[in-house]
Amino acid sequence: MLTYENSIHFAKDAPVPAVLRNFYAPEDSFVWSTSRWSEITFAFSGSPAKTKKFADFILDFDVFKTGENFEGQNVLIYVNGLRVGSHFIARRTTVVASIESTLLKPTENVLTFDTPDARNPTEFGISDNRVLGIQLFSLQVRPAG
Repeated sequence: MLTYENSIHFAKDAPVPAVLRNFYAPEDSFVWSTSRWSEITFAFSGSPAKTKKFADFILDFDVFKTGENFEGQNVLIYVNGLRVGSHFIARRTTVVASIESTLLKPTENVLTFDTPDARNPTEFGISDNRVLGIQLFSLQVRPAG
């Protein structure tokens, strides 16, 4: 379960408090998406201070890229079906996406990543047969400041 006090970090052989769809198994400190779109479904518990009408999703991620041949990827981010971000990612970055805190439900929240440029590294002469889109390191939800 995700709360305002914790985060989701990805580690090899460690439990993930969410359901990952279209992600490979966690590696050393991240997970790779496996296709053009991927989802994280999670339960949420928390109520921000009455003055905090918004919540921030804080995402630490990168994308598959090769430099000059493939400098980055577009990433569209959705929370419970509502688009909250659209970014061109060329290096590891932290993205903050704000939503109304009332959109967070106690169960079955869905964070969706659409990576239309996801590629197979073999296209660029790299010996990795997987399709790679987003490389996600962590996910947090905090009351918006």
